[in-house]
Amino acid sequence: MSDPTVGGAPVVGSVSDASAAAPALVYPEPLAADDVEAYHDLRRDAAWFEAMNHWSSVQGPKAMEALNDLVTNDVSQLAVGMGQHAVALTPKGKVVCDMYIARIADDRFMLTVLRHCAPAWLDLARKYINPRLAKVADESDQWGTWMLYGAKAALAVANLGGASHTAENLGDLMVGALEEWPVWSHGMWNIGPVSVRLVRAPVVGSLPGFVIMADARDADVVRARLEASTRRHASRAVWNIARIEGGRPAFGVDMDENTIPQEVNLDTLGAISFTKGCYTGQETVARVHFRGHVNRHLRGLQATVPIPQYARVFDANGKDVGDVRSTVISPRLGPIAMAMIRREVTPGSVVRVHEGIEAKVVELPFPE
Repeated sequence: MSDPTVGGAPVVGSVSDASAAAPALVYPEPLAADDVEAYHDLRRDAAWFEAMNHWSSVQGPKAMEALNDLVTNDVSQLAVGMGQHAVALTPKGKVVCDMYIARIADDRFMLTVLRHCAPAWLDLARKYINPRLAKVADESDQWGTWMLYGAKAALAVANLGGASHTAENLGDLMVGALEEWPVWSHGMWNIGPVSVRLVRAPVVGSLPGFVIMADARDADVVRARLEASTRRHASRAVWNIARIEGGRPAFGVDMDENTIPQEVNLDTLGAISFTKGCYTGQETVARVHFRGHVNRHLRGLQATVPIPQYARVFDANGKDVGDVRSTVISPRLGPIAMAMIRREVTPGSVVRVHEGIEAKVVELPFPE
């Protein structure tokens, strides 16, 4: 997996073979008018989204130790009511999926991954976690999940109403309390007559917001409250733009089973501990961090015309230096994309995408 050393330091990772059969290029479409309004609502107020979450649990007398041996972040540091971003890796240090981990009790953890990542995660967890120490359970049918994000997300959650409240009498105190929740923390909250778990998850850059996790038996009540609210129901297309602007990679698009976590900035996104003990895949991650670097990084691209997904990226000398991953047309920034680009192409460089599209390389997240 390692390339020859450069300057005495091992270099890990490489740009994929450009000669391999490439998929057909896909050009992003502008948002529909309603979606443009929803995008602006995110930045000035709030909007809600359907979630693509799959929930599972790890529970038992040694749940913390078993989970800590399997993911990149330090689960042992989580108090009940707190959570963290983490990554599950293959033994060779390649990404299986990234996830949110919430400590519900001393011996119980809830985890959520994207639905299409769930089979690989459950296979890995069941392979490495001894069932005599902790039980891994698929809880995907037990929970309904939504996301409520935007500049006024705390007010939007409060306006959904508590068990004996209306949207008009919740008051500034409750809104302020929500705004003060620590990042990645979670706790119980009333929406109408039902109790839900709120998660303060920073998954779209600087935009604040909450994941709403409801018992499946209460899902219709929560959905009805969301639909009756004054906040717009936004599409996945709007979420995707917010995700890309916030520099958040998605498995299956920006990263896959051939990706080292540092290549997609999961270290700078706080998903990796470099001080904890051993875990599956640690050797590769530690070698990159302490003795080397990766050959490529996920970067932002900005252009004046739409950037096609899967297109190759070339530097000023015509050298193939990467490929385009996620790509959208932002109402605020215009055509933008995330691309996997060789490390020698620094932010500020101008590159050529496909057949002559000029784009500027920028650090992620994109500027506000």
